[in-house]
Amino acid sequence: MSGNNGTEQSRIIKTRDDNGQIYNFELIDIMELEGQEYGLLVYLDEDDNDSEEEQEVVIMKLNKDDDSYIFETIEDDKEFEKIISYLEYENEEET
Repeated sequence: MSGNNGTEQSRIIKTRDDNGQIYNFELIDIMELEGQEYGLLVYLDEDDNDSEEEQEVVIMKLNKDDDSYIFETIEDDKEFEKIISYLEYENEEET
């Protein structure tokens, strides 16, 4: 996994759903698996900035479009499960 090692500022990502609703996320890491990059994001709830609850990480597929990235929902269940398995394995290796 490639990570923010403290040298980069936090990156806020805005996504829009099919209904036009905009959501703000903080990009916390980018990982690569089998040649595909994925963004690990945390939802930024504007109404609850001081919450001490553990934040849920959202995983989105990254596709390059010229000089920018497009964040896409992972529709394939097998692809999603493969990513989760990889992240769990990496987490076990770190502990």
